[in-house]
Amino acid sequence: MALRGETSGRGPRPEVSPRRAKTLSSPCSRRTVLRGLAAAALLPLTGCFGDDWDSFPDTTLTLATGNAGGVFARYGDALGAVLASRLGVEVEISQTDASVENLRLVADARADIAMTLGDTAADAIRGRGVYDEPLDVVAVARTYDSFVHLVVRAESPIQTVADLRGKRVGVGRHDSGTRLVAVRILRENAVPLDAVQISTRHLQDDAEALVDDRLDAFFFVSGLPNEAIATLSERIPIRLIGLEKTVEAMIRSYESEYVAGPIPASTYRLTTATETVSVKNYIVADPAMPDDLAYAVTRVMFEAQDAIDARAAGVGQPNLAAGIFTSPLDLHPGALRYFREQRPDV
Repeated sequence: MALRGETSGRGPRPEVSPRRAKTLSSPCSRRTVLRGLAAAALLPLTGCFGDDWDSFPDTTLTLATGNAGGVFARYGDALGAVLASRLGVEVEISQTDASVENLRLVADARADIAMTLGDTAADAIRGRGVYDEPLDVVAVARTYDSFVHLVVRAESPIQTVADLRGKRVGVGRHDSGTRLVAVRILRENAVPLDAVQISTRHLQDDAEALVDDRLDAFFFVSGLPNEAIATLSERIPIRLIGLEKTVEAMIRSYESEYVAGPIPASTYRLTTATETVSVKNYIVADPAMPDDLAYAVTRVMFEAQDAIDARAAGVGQPNLAAGIFTSPLDLHPGALRYFREQRPDV
């Protein structure tokens, strides 16, 4: 945890690409009150309806999430809807290729907040890996952890990462955190990228290709459960490749960016739990976001979790004990103020 200097309001922001985008409006605006009544019967929408949440009228937040079918997208959609409801803002949701792209969007002031894997964020602020120079982003909070899924058909002869040599393997989109992790895992197992026939399709396309026998395996890094992989497991029997030995190698090479973590068998109709590589997740923000708005966003993340869960049931929620620990990223001062109010010991 580290403290940055005070921030000021932002200047004009370049337009975000409309690719895979949607807008969530506050239920308090005139044009959305009537069409929100039906939804209100199903999900509690507060904000301007007598609650004590701060209000930010005429404010638009752009939230960059991730691949359709992934947890970034599910959690991001739910968070965006609740932010709109509680804070009276409009939220523009942009489904992206996730971490690598999201960090660039925030650094370029084309997104206000975004989801990212912790290892990718560490590369971004240090200007290493796929980043030619350090990016100026800050953290709002650490969220749930993600797990590396290396998915094959249940009957596949592939048992280890080394067995991927010569096989057709999905390694994630070019601007995804999945690709960064997949390349590192292959390298730690002495499998160069040119030793596999790589696919750089989206998650749902890779799942479809596995069903059609156009792909032998694919990587994806996600929280639990991953909706696309859960759906895949209902269509065909699948298996996850264990990464116990790889975890040790990744920790030696990258230290605290990775830890061991299990994927329970019940998550995807598996016969046994799978030990794999776990990665921290962060929500990051543009440092130019006003402190009071960053404070309010952080508050929603921790105090409106029932409303978020109602829209994305089962997705892991951040907790105060871990949420403040975002090293090596600095915390936005507005987020830090919220944590210090809740945890005077920090």
